[in-house]
This record gives sequence, structure tokens and C-alpha cells, in this order.
Amino acid sequence: MESQLHLYEKVLEYLDQSGNLKLIKAQCEKHKKNKTLVYMFKLLINPAELCEADAYLGNLLLSDPVTTAGIFQQVLYKAVVVLELLPVELTPSQVAVVLRLTHLPVFTNINTVRHEWSLGYLPSPNTRMLSVRYYCPDTDCEGYYGNQYIRVHVPGASEAQTVGRDFKCASCLCTLQEDKSSRTLSERVVAEVIPEQIISIQCHDMTKSRTQSVSVYIRDDLTKLVEIGETYDIVGVTRKDIIQDGILLTLEANNVKKVSIEVSSRKLLKEIPRTVLQLYSDKTKSPFSFPLTLAYLFAGDICPPGSYFHLKFAILLSLMSKWDHKSRPVHVLAVGRDMEMMSRLLQYGLRFHDNTTTLTAGQSLTGRVSLDKYNSAPYFVDGGVLHLSQGGVCYVGDVNRLKKAHTQQLQSALSGSKVVTDVGSKFTGGLPHHLEHALRGRVWAFGDSSPSKRAVADTKDAIFRSCQTGDIPITLLESFSLVCFPDSGDMSSIETVENAILEHTLVTAMICESETSLPISAQDFIQFIKFASRLRPKFSRGAEALVHNFYLSSRKSRSTGMDGTDVPVNADQTILSMAYCHAKLALRNEVTLEDALMAIHLYEEYLTVRFGFSTLNVQPLPHVTPDLLSYCLGPENDAKMQAFHSSLLRYCSLASVIEE
Repeated sequence: MESQLHLYEKVLEYLDQSGNLKLIKAQCEKHKKNKTLVYMFKLLINPAELCEADAYLGNLLLSDPVTTAGIFQQVLYKAVVVLELLPVELTPSQVAVVLRLTHLPVFTNINTVRHEWSLGYLPSPNTRMLSVRYYCPDTDCEGYYGNQYIRVHVPGASEAQTVGRDFKCASCLCTLQEDKSSRTLSERVVAEVIPEQIISIQCHDMTKSRTQSVSVYIRDDLTKLVEIGETYDIVGVTRKDIIQDGILLTLEANNVKKVSIEVSSRKLLKEIPRTVLQLYSDKTKSPFSFPLTLAYLFAGDICPPGSYFHLKFAILLSLMSKWDHKSRPVHVLAVGRDMEMMSRLLQYGLRFHDNTTTLTAGQSLTGRVSLDKYNSAPYFVDGGVLHLSQGGVCYVGDVNRLKKAHTQQLQSALSGSKVVTDVGSKFTGGLPHHLEHALRGRVWAFGDSSPSKRAVADTKDAIFRSCQTGDIPITLLESFSLVCFPDSGDMSSIETVENAILEHTLVTAMICESETSLPISAQDFIQFIKFASRLRPKFSRGAEALVHNFYLSSRKSRSTGMDGTDVPVNADQTILSMAYCHAKLALRNEVTLEDALMAIHLYEEYLTVRFGFSTLNVQPLPHVTPDLLSYCLGPENDAKMQAFHSSLLRYCSLASVIEE
């Protein structure tokens, strides 16, 4: 008895110190407004702090959570009754406690499997029994009156264990009957989670361990916290389910927390390679040289520095982008003849992000809907590669080889910034409907600029007048944030680049990888990108105003009629995102005029290739050859950008005068 009282004292002391008493009072205020049969209290428990308060109680929580929840329930019931926080006629059976663990401690003597889990399969929510009231059929028995017999679902229990027909009255041993009018229902889903290393193409486990998906039961308010494609830490208890002739070992979630991959900037700053810091200090006098030099040196072991410069710059900017209140992911499409080189560069860029997915044969872009194998919901959603690349990069590959359905799905996802999964009428029992999820990942792809024989007559497109776009649909081209055309330069520079690539390929084939003498290695770039991508610069008013003025002026000057224009509607958001990414790449805490100016210049190059002319006299430079090095990276580039700034201001003012 004394030991039991000691546990009650420790529980009450912990509830007070951890702030759970305030949480209990707040939940009681909500319960007063909506009277129910069972009052559910959800408490946040830190196992480490509970062990410090009382070692026995902490060990009991981890070894026998049901018994521990019973102890907390008795203490909480007494506290609620004494403080009169709920109705006086309350019985202990009407108080239910859920202990939500904030984390799970590491045990050195127990084999544990720890992963960051991505939610890859998610069915529709369905209702399941949370609590039910029983009563004794004998009217003379005290079990006939009141709320003495209430069954509440406990973690790990099945529906048959919660609702049964063989319960006996404690007073007369009669079989209890269920009061079906007092049933309390709650939402439940049976999801499947998969380890992160299964998704990422560069995190393959080379050990002999086997990785597989794990089924997880998610109940009540936790169902609203999960979304397909996101990564979570799940704390739960194991349960055994018998499905048909097999036994399925699953996990019932006790708590679900979204994984935050944020790392301290100070910690990452210490890990920035000296080569990058030295380059940064050498280029501090110029607001443009540091990001441009990084793009010039990027992927130096794939192709010579300077070649495919515009595409490399676009890859770096895309790696800096993310779904934010001020920016959106930058989706990159490369269109040219040398598809092998474009593919190698894009796949090379995948190594600089932790979460990457690749569309392969048999995979789905926007997910598949099938019958629920657990018989718990009308349908089951299998996440597509766009779902699983949330916050990362989805590599689509050659868009010319996509099926028509995939092309339409990709175009719809990029245009609307959301992934739409179609649910057929056979799964809903009525009209078909759609499931929508925000597209928070970046999409990279490439395509052949050479048209097929059947499309030769249509190569002169009304929009892309000066460049070959092959068989790629125009709607798909316009849905990408930035389209790079490596073949848009003059023939002499293209021949110079092709010869340099040929020489580079022969030289690198004859030397070992460790002998390459690149100014900044791939590992240095990985460390730098991890740091720069976590910066959160703020927009200056001047930068935003410059982008908006250019956007309005370009739509007016490139209008095709009274109400139409060829400049995409989302060009404003794209340029703002590129300016935001350029500021991060330049290690700035503010998006300056220079960042906006470079973003506008890059987008004007794209418009020049697209329309065949530039209203700002900008010439596309897809490659930086040795003779153009100073013009593109040195002091001459700063003078060129200053002149471009002056031309841009005149252009915007002239457009406003014409409107008036």
C-alpha cells in the first residue's frame, strides 16, 4: 500500500513539474462544453524525465505501458474530482488516459532498429471503436446502474478484444450487455512506412540486413498529422493481427512527429571547406562572381569547367530552392541533342540532396489506388515518386519516353504545384474524386531537341520560334520553371565545347579518380550546399519591386493581342524564387538588387531563346568558353550587369509610359 501511494505521489509530482497539470485543466475546459461518456486525456510524457523522477515508474512505463496508464488514470481521476474540474457524478471508468511518449530512449542491451520512416502508402480514414458501455441485465444488481463497465481501446488491442460478449458482472457474474447507443467512434488508418534509404538512390544499404515496409495503425488525432510522402519518427507498440491464414506483425502508433532535417548554421559553417571559403574571400568585391564561379566549377569531373554553364547554374539554383512562403521549388528541364551529357549532369546533381527519387519503368508519378489489403478502408493509396520526393528532387529522365498519361500528370502537377491522385468510382461507391497533395519537391528532366520524322512539319512552333523542342509538348515545356537549351549558342562555341568534352573524357579515362585536381571537389560542394540551402534570406523592397516591374513590362512588350501574352503567368514567382536561391548561393542574408538582377538576366536568356529576340539585348550563353571567361566571370561581367541594370530601368519606365 505504501509503495502504491509512493507511485501516486511521484506521478502527481511529475505531472506538476512537466506542465501536464495545466494541460489537464485546459482539456477539462473543453470537456465541459461537450459532455461525453468517456473523457479522454492525452499527456506528453518524457521517459527520461520520468526515470529521473522515479526509476521504477520510468522502467514500468517502457516495459508495461498499460499498467502505467492505469496508475496515471487513477491519479488523474482523483485530481479531477478533488478540484471539481468535471461533473461530480464522474466514475473512474469514464476517465481514460493516453500517455504520448515524446521519444524512445536508447537501450544498449536491446537490439533496436532505428530509421527515419517515409509514409509511402496511406488508405482513406475509417471509423473504429474507441469506447463502449456495458451494463448488467439484472435490474436489482448495482451493475445495472451508472457507468461502472466501460471498455476503452488500449494500444495493441484489436477490435474484438475491445468489444466482446463474454464479459461478466463483478457483483452477480451475469453476462454483461452492450449499450450500443453509447458507442464512441474514432478515426483510424493502417498506413505503410518505408525506410528512407529505400527511397534515396544514394543511400543503398550494403550490409546483409533486410529492409522492408512496416504497417502502422494510426488513430484519433494522429491521423490528421500524417501526409503521404513526408518523413516521420514513430513511437509505438507492436501488435499481432491475424489476416486470413497469415499472422501480421504491425505497429500501433503512440506518437508521430514529423522529422525536421534542420541543422544549426553555426555547426555547418564550421564544416564549410577551406577551398570554398578561400574562393568566397577572393570574390567578395563582386556581387556576382562567387555564384557564377561555383557554377563554372560545378560537375568538373563530368564535363570541363564552363561547358553546359547555364544548365549547371540552373541545377545549383534548384538545389537551393524549397517550398517557402517567399519561394517555390525551381523545376529544371534541359532540351538538347546530347541527351547522354544532360542526363549525366542531372543525375550528378542528385548526389547533393539526401531525398531523391527516380522515375523508372513500372512506377507511378502521382500514385496508384487499389483495394485495401488490410480490409480496413475502401481503398489504399500507393504513393508515387512525386509524393516520395517531398522536399527533395524527383528525376523524371527523358520526357520523350513518357507515356501520354504520365506527360499529362507531370504537366498538371508542375502547373498547379500539386499532385492529384484519381480515385475511381469503384472504390468510392459513387462519383470518382481526387486526392490532392502539395508538390514540395523539385522536378528535373531532359528531352531531345531533334524532332521525329512525323513531326518535322511542326518544328516551327508558334511560341518557341528560334529553338528546336523536338516532340516535347508545349504545355509541358511551359510548366517547368526554367528550360535550358545547351544548343542555343553559336556553332563555333558549340564545336569548341564538344572538342573540350571529348578531350576531357579521354583524359579522365586514363587517370584515377583520386588523382583529379579540381579546385573544389564534389565532397566540398556537398558540404557547401548543405549549409547554403539552409539559409533564410529576407527580401529587400528594391529586389521585389524590380522583379515585379520586369514581369509586368515583359508581359506588355511580348503581348500577342488585346488580352494575351506569351510570358508565363507564373514567371513572377519563378524569378522571385531564382533571386531567393541566388542570394543563398551567394551566402547573403538579404535578397539584394544584384540577386534580382541576376535572376532577371537568366530568365531573359530563356525568353530570348524562346522568342528569338531580346527586348533587353541579352545574348544566350549556354557555355562559357575560355575566350569568354573574363566576360562572364570577371570585372567585365560586373560592368555588363551594371549596363543591363540601366537598360532594365529604362525598359520598365518606358513600358509604364506606354501604358499611360
